[in-house]
Amino acid sequence: MAGSSLASPLSLVLPLLFLLVTTAIRGATGSYNPKAFCSKTTDVASCLKVFPTLPDNVSKAQDNQELYKRLVRYCSIKTYEASSLAEAMIATTTVAPAIVSTNFFKEKKADMTMFKTPPGKCLLSCNKTIGDVDDILTCGHTYMEDRPPIIHQNLTVLFHGGYPLPLCKSGCPDRSSSEGEAVLATKFNYIWTLLDLMEAVLPEYLSEETMTSGAKHKTMIPSPDVAATVATTP
Repeated sequence: MAGSSLASPLSLVLPLLFLLVTTAIRGATGSYNPKAFCSKTTDVASCLKVFPTLPDNVSKAQDNQELYKRLVRYCSIKTYEASSLAEAMIATTTVAPAIVSTNFFKEKKADMTMFKTPPGKCLLSCNKTIGDVDDILTCGHTYMEDRPPIIHQNLTVLFHGGYPLPLCKSGCPDRSSSEGEAVLATKFNYIWTLLDLMEAVLPEYLSEETMTSGAKHKTMIPSPDVAATVATTP
């Protein structure tokens, strides 16, 4: 019969309902995958190693806006921690012993100075480079909303400008490094990977910002020329 060849209204609706439900489930479970940005970094292996250590609010971000804003905040915290450690280590190595009056204590003071060593090259290099990274993230303390294109500009130079890696990244720790210097260098390597990931996220973030704001970011905003400084820090 001719009527039997016609599809029922229910048979037409069911596939559509299935498609809608499937789409809703994907949206609910979160199809956004922040970890995928590791494939766009300059060191994929390091990014994949670091990613599981990120706090949940970063690793489980639901969109590019969340990912960038939470990542830059987390990176700033780690930079502050590393900077505080470096400054404390430098203070420990450069503080002079207290002045005493008796010969006995003067001799003891001389003995104490023998155990004090000047800051090593890795400590000095890492301290300087971490300070430069802080300059990149704060952009000369410009307004927060103006920072993303400046940060992107500097990170692009840092990772794709053809500069050699800073000593803290490429040569530390070495055989002359103390245990503290090794810890500091490890912290900086972690921060470097966060910056690499941030550089991969920023183009997507800025693209969305441009579309939502209806105006293009000024990517050539004058910025502190710190990216080259980081790369050439001795």
